[in-house]
Amino acid sequence: MHDQFFNYVLLAGLAIGLLWAAFTDLRTRTIGNKLNLVIAAGAPLFWWETGLSLWPGVAIQIGLAAATFAICCLFFAVRQMGGGDVKLLTALALWFPPTNFALLVIIMAMAGWVLTLAMGMWGVAHSRVVGRKPIRDTFLLGACTLVALNFASAVLGGPKLALPDALIEPIATNGAVSLLVAMVPVAILAFVTLASIRIIRRHDQQPRIPYGLAIAIAGLWVAGGGFITEFSQAGFG
Repeated sequence: MHDQFFNYVLLAGLAIGLLWAAFTDLRTRTIGNKLNLVIAAGAPLFWWETGLSLWPGVAIQIGLAAATFAICCLFFAVRQMGGGDVKLLTALALWFPPTNFALLVIIMAMAGWVLTLAMGMWGVAHSRVVGRKPIRDTFLLGACTLVALNFASAVLGGPKLALPDALIEPIATNGAVSLLVAMVPVAILAFVTLASIRIIRRHDQQPRIPYGLAIAIAGLWVAGGGFITEFSQAGFG
């Protein structure tokens, strides 16, 4: 019971750190080095508490963090990520095994995509570019944001808009038609993304995305799943 309680404390501490990272990124567009260091320093405690072996367990986590840092530095070099975001994602790579971390990255990408559209919509709504139509373009971006939310929810197993089973079943029996239909969401997402970028740029908007918020959302999602699992195993779920 003592070990389980310590696990709850570590996961709760990680959640608090992620919430604080999201708050500071929203408020100042920065994530402090001390906060990232504290999150990273908590990982070895989590390894010890969960009984992770030095080889290959700890080695895999360190390798994952190193690879994450290297890849994120490339994004930083082309100004697609901030320095604090790079450090936060690297720190989280120390916490989660590769499979869970891959899920974290997927959720982060989804959340970042939706945030980009939402903040772009906000910027367009307050656009003062002469000759443009902010009301119409805000409505179009709102529709694009709803499509992105629906797709993200569907990927993560949440509520979504879907076709009735009566329409899906005949399609599923025809392989060629089924493949074509499966490509429709991809085409829609590509169109929505490209259209959104064009609208945002048309209003001379370059929204500064608080990507730390997307990382925090993804980290909380994955950590929350671990917390619920531990809580259930303890006999409280």
